[in-house]
Amino acid sequence: MRIAIEAISLSSEHVTGIGNVTLHYIRELQKIDPDNHYFIYTIDDLLHVDIPGDRWKHVQYRCWIKNKKYDVTGVWRALRESGPRTASTPVRILYLRILKMALEAIDAVCLHVWLAFSLLKNNIDVYIGTFADFFPFFFFPSVKKIWVIYDLVWKLFPETTQMNSILLNLLITRNMKRADLLLTISDSTRNDLINIMNMRKKIITLHCAADRSIFHRADNASVNRVKKKYGITNKYILSVGTLEPRKNLAALLEAYALMDDSARYRLVLVGMSGWKNTALFGMVENHPAKENIVITGYIPADDLAPIYTGAEVFVFPSLYEGFGLPVLEAMQCGCPVISSATSSIPEVAGDACMLVDPRDIPGLASSIQKVLSGGSMRDEMARRGVARSRLFSWEKSAKRLLALLRSL
Repeated sequence: MRIAIEAISLSSEHVTGIGNVTLHYIRELQKIDPDNHYFIYTIDDLLHVDIPGDRWKHVQYRCWIKNKKYDVTGVWRALRESGPRTASTPVRILYLRILKMALEAIDAVCLHVWLAFSLLKNNIDVYIGTFADFFPFFFFPSVKKIWVIYDLVWKLFPETTQMNSILLNLLITRNMKRADLLLTISDSTRNDLINIMNMRKKIITLHCAADRSIFHRADNASVNRVKKKYGITNKYILSVGTLEPRKNLAALLEAYALMDDSARYRLVLVGMSGWKNTALFGMVENHPAKENIVITGYIPADDLAPIYTGAEVFVFPSLYEGFGLPVLEAMQCGCPVISSATSSIPEVAGDACMLVDPRDIPGLASSIQKVLSGGSMRDEMARRGVARSRLFSWEKSAKRLLALLRSL
């Protein structure tokens, strides 16, 4: 069987979310499947993945229109963000924006035509789509189609995403209906597809996992190294995730302000800067304990286990998750977890975490203080978390994926 895996997300230097899922499935399939032939499709360079032997190939979209689009976009951004302007600058910015949009439209058509014919040329039997808002406009009939669905945030919480256009919503729904098989990363998302989207086709849940080579209990030396690196001088409360509205970090900041003993603990926020976060940074700047708040930005994989392990408690008050991988990562590192009793998180957390209403700020503050003051409770939560994390495995999910591929 000849299988195409769309891996657009693996062109980014930093792997998060979708890229993390795609990367682990590719690595596991490389280990467990000695028979099938795989073609990894990207628009730009493929990073993070080795191509072993003759059964794995990288196929990259190459087109002068794409390069021209990148060039024009670069000039447009530079001009828009430049300092002193002449009288003609606004006109040039408008012209470049129109040109950029035209090139984007032409490039999109070229990409989809190229992809369809490339799948035909490579005699592809199965196409696996992994990126949330990308799916080819058309296929030749011989290709079976699998699409991975991570969440329905664009449908349930459109105000917290950038994917809120009517056209994009219609395209996503169309893509789901065209797939031969839908894969979800939680039963919560599967149930949403059935009950909210009224999807009546085969939907299988394959859970995510936390990479055991990265997420584990770190030693004291590693914890001290990371604390020094990021200027964490006290005991600390930790939250990890993209800094964006859906993660509900504003509620965490408010809860932190309500804590009686907040001065004893740093609040450490780890993650890349997302969108619509101006208000969040404004809250930090005006926070009564702003000198105790540390925002690290994106941190490398080697620092994740130490920063999880060193935390007194991990708090994840997200409004909605397709899976909630940071919860699993924290549990696997032996860190007690407080998280939202919403969407997929109870499915991941089981009875190992303290689950709260993410909109109940006094309740969140009370829960944090309860965990911080209870030494035996923290130890029991940590023990349960580590045990719970053992139920999730990339190898197990990849074996199920391979069995599904063979059944098509």
